[in-house]
Amino acid sequence: MGKRKAEEAGLPHTLRQEPAPASGTGPFVVYFPSRFEPEGDVACEWQAYAHGQRKNQFTVVARTKNQVDFVGSTSSAEYSTPLPCRYALGLFSRSKGQLQLMPAEGGGKVLRLEPRVHGMSYEARDTTTVIEPGKLSDANMRLVEEFGSQRRKRQLKAREAGKVEAQHVSAAQAVLGMIASVGEAAGVTKDEVIKASLAHRNIPPHNPDATTAAEAYPADQLVPLAVRDGLEITKLFPAANKPEYLETLRSSGMFGGGYVLTRLPVLSAQDKAVREERARMLALLGHLLKLNARWGLMKAGQGGLEELAEKVKAAPSVLEGLLDLFYTEEAGFEGTKYLLTKEKRSLMLGYILVLAVRLEPGCILEPEHFQALCEELKQRPVEVVQRYRELGCLDIAVSATMAEGTRSRSHRISLMPESAEEKKLADYFPALKLGGKKR
Repeated sequence: MGKRKAEEAGLPHTLRQEPAPASGTGPFVVYFPSRFEPEGDVACEWQAYAHGQRKNQFTVVARTKNQVDFVGSTSSAEYSTPLPCRYALGLFSRSKGQLQLMPAEGGGKVLRLEPRVHGMSYEARDTTTVIEPGKLSDANMRLVEEFGSQRRKRQLKAREAGKVEAQHVSAAQAVLGMIASVGEAAGVTKDEVIKASLAHRNIPPHNPDATTAAEAYPADQLVPLAVRDGLEITKLFPAANKPEYLETLRSSGMFGGGYVLTRLPVLSAQDKAVREERARMLALLGHLLKLNARWGLMKAGQGGLEELAEKVKAAPSVLEGLLDLFYTEEAGFEGTKYLLTKEKRSLMLGYILVLAVRLEPGCILEPEHFQALCEELKQRPVEVVQRYRELGCLDIAVSATMAEGTRSRSHRISLMPESAEEKKLADYFPALKLGGKKR
C-alpha cells in the first residue's frame, strides 16, 4: 500500500508479520450449516476437548442457554480424505502495524457444527440388513430395480425367467418332486395329486371345467371389482372415430405404449354389454402393460397414493387395486415401497395375455396383433407362445403381414376353439411329464 493511502486509512506504511503465540489450544475455525448466529441473547459458551490418544483430534462444543448445543469434531467423515487447502486465522493490530497468523487447530480444518438436542442419542445406528434364507434373489432384484441400468435389468429378468421353480407356470419338473412326495405320504393316486397341483397354477382366475372361453376366464374375475369403476372406459370410445383425440391419448401414455389403441375396433360390437365388457378389459390391459414395462418398483412420496397414481397415470382406486393384486408392500425409513416380485410379474403377464385374447371377437388373437403384443412386451414370440400354451390356449404357426408390408412368421392364438368333441379348459393345459418309460 502506498504511503499516502496508508496515511488516509490510518495504517502504518509497512506491516510486520509474526507468528502468534503457540501456547494453549486453538484457534478453531467453525461454521454453522443451520445458519445459527451466536450473538446477542443467543451467545454461546465455547468448550474444546482434545483426544487423549490421538494427536490433533478435537471436539468443539458451543453451548447455548436453550435445549440445543452445537458440536463439531475434526474426526468427522467429511475429513477422511486429504483437504485441498488449510486455513489460518489472522489478527491484525492497527496501532502496531502487526499481523499475527496462526493455523486453525486440528490440521487447518474448518469444523462443521451440527445441532444436538439435549437428551437425544446421536450414536450411529446399526444399518446392517439381514436377508432371510431364500430371499437373496428378491433382495438382488430390488437393488437392480432401484439402482441398476436398463441393460442389467433386462439381463436379470431374462435369467429369472429361465429358472424352473414351483411358482412359475411352466415349472412342470418342479411340481414333479412335490407330486412324488405328497402322493407317497398321503396315499393318493397320481392323477389326484396332479389335479390338485394344477389347481394352484400361478395364472389368472379360471375355471378348469369350463367348456367356453367366457366361462374359462370370466371377465368379471379378470377385471377386479376394486378397479372396475375407475378404469375410465369412456375415454376409449371417442378415440375410435377421432384421429386427433386418438393421438392425444397415445401421447399421454395412459393406456401403455400403443397396443391397446390399435385394438379399438373391438369396441364396435352391437351389443352394449359386450362393448362395455371389452372396454373394461382393454383399459385394464393398458394399465398392466404400462406397469409391466416401467413400474417394477414404486415409491410413495409425501403425497401418498394420489401422487403415485398421478405419476402412473391411473385413477387412485385403480392403482390401489392393482397394488393389492400384484405388488408387495415394504415400509422403511424412506417411505413405502411397492415391489413387483418375479412370481407376481409372472401372474401379471398371465393377466396381460389372457386379456389380450379374451377381448378379441371369438377369442382369437390374429397373427399381426400377436406380433404387436410381443413387441410391446419386448419378448420373443416363442416365449409368448409358450406362456399362452400354459394358459390353455392353442397356437397355429402362420405367415403374417407386418405394418411395414413385409411378411413374417407369426402365430394365431385361440382360446377354447370349436372342436368335434366337447373339451374343458383343463384338457388344454400342458400335461406334466412324469419321467421316461421304465426299462
